[in-house]
Amino acid sequence: MLARMAANFYWLGRYVERTENTGRLLEYQLVRLVDTDADELALGWRVVYRTLSQPPPAAPADVDEAEAFLIADAYTLTGGLVEDTTNPASMISCWEMARENAREIRPRLPLRVWVCLNQGYLWLRETEFADVWAEGPVALVSQAIDRLRLLAGVVDSSMARDDAWRFLELGRYVERLQQQIVLLDVWDRIGRRGNEGPAAPWADLLRVCGAFEPYRRDRSLSLQREAVLGFLIRNPEISHSLRFATERIDAMLRGIHPGGARHPLAAPHRLVLRTAASLEASDASGFSSLIKDSWDLHDVIMATYVDYPVTARLPS
Repeated sequence: MLARMAANFYWLGRYVERTENTGRLLEYQLVRLVDTDADELALGWRVVYRTLSQPPPAAPADVDEAEAFLIADAYTLTGGLVEDTTNPASMISCWEMARENAREIRPRLPLRVWVCLNQGYLWLRETEFADVWAEGPVALVSQAIDRLRLLAGVVDSSMARDDAWRFLELGRYVERLQQQIVLLDVWDRIGRRGNEGPAAPWADLLRVCGAFEPYRRDRSLSLQREAVLGFLIRNPEISHSLRFATERIDAMLRGIHPGGARHPLAAPHRLVLRTAASLEASDASGFSSLIKDSWDLHDVIMATYVDYPVTARLPS
């Protein structure tokens, strides 16, 4: 496969995953608008914006004014992360970038995958945000998430398990690993209860990650910081756990470059194994080293499979 096409598949996977991640965070926040206190809403917006590396919104200090601001201006805050084409982190911008990467590799992409991706993008672009918001703040985001999950199902059922599919999946799970590490880090730092103000509930973190019910089945109803973070770091059966993403990345790399998994290990394989070992040894005391490893992993993948010198070639 040409390095250019591999990069397009890789970034297609990344942008699709990034769009869904933004949607999941917004869905969590918008569901809570009706019956949540103003200070808790403000905390929720800080979690959302910081996880997406966006400047957090500023709210008035007075409680009554803050409540009116955060409920009335939720429309503006949400719109900036859904339909604002000037914001590179918005859902429409990420979906558009996914579509552009798919357009570049259109001959290698099954028709059903392209149609599903393109229809979803056109639907979001042509939707009147104000009209859908009037029906319910969470409606548009929930529909977008459903369309993205439909796309994932079409990819799973339509694509051959070749290098095109592997690079697409590799991009998805590298993005998921990075985003989930940042989410856990932000939630842990903002969510710890201080002397004043609310803390982000650990149950809500589990719900954002789709892990609340599995946690209740496998653990007790007691939601302690160490137990929740350990569950979301090391549980191999939760699709948004760090271990699950790391194992999927390792599987895709082994398929792309089987020889890289043998001694001496190729750089991407070596870094994935180091990340997996760090996850097993992690005591949830901090995520800075994991964040660095996840970014380094992207750089190493690019250097190995995309940006290598033209005088070099990949091992056969």
